[in-house]
Amino acid sequence: MAVIAVTGSVFLAHELGRLNGGYSYLDQRRERDELTAVIAERDLTIEVLRRQVAILETSQEIDQETYTLVEQNLDELQAQIQAQEEELAFYRGIISPEDGVAGLRVQSLEMRPTDAEQGYLLHLVLVQAITHDRRVSGTVSFDITGSIDGEPVQLNLDEVVAEDARGAIAYAFRYFQDLQRQLVLPEGFEPDEVLMLIRPREPNGQALEQSFEWSAIAG
Repeated sequence: MAVIAVTGSVFLAHELGRLNGGYSYLDQRRERDELTAVIAERDLTIEVLRRQVAILETSQEIDQETYTLVEQNLDELQAQIQAQEEELAFYRGIISPEDGVAGLRVQSLEMRPTDAEQGYLLHLVLVQAITHDRRVSGTVSFDITGSIDGEPVQLNLDEVVAEDARGAIAYAFRYFQDLQRQLVLPEGFEPDEVLMLIRPREPNGQALEQSFEWSAIAG
């Protein structure tokens, strides 16, 4: 059984990249309609994948070789469904978040281990929910609290990144933006919490402070 090919997300990522860059041939209504249409496509794709899973799970009278192929297809389909659902949740969070609150928000923050000793990749995704008639811009700064030999320590991000990456992280986008920094923690440092401060450049923009338990964001 052929596994369905998914192309809508490629188009969507391409189009949103152009919109975030300030280039668009669509007016605001058409931009929103197009994003909504891709979300509807994701819903349909998930339903088709689920039907394929149901057919494979109820298949009978198959030999061992066919059964092995069915198992492989099931694994592939389940992985596609999970990826589609995660992508769908992300884009719905931009168009119509569950809490119905418009404006700038943190979609996700992760600290992904790297090959370097005490090394991590800081991966932050910011989104602007519901209203997309203007670009938002500003800066993001971080502090990491923890301890060394039982003594409390608070590190500014500038203390754990390369010299050419120091300073607050700038953002500017209409829909969403993916921000990253490579960092290396001091030897013996045990992180507990990440403190984040977002400072919008808009005249009426309010600073956003959030804290994240290290154990919840470190992969």
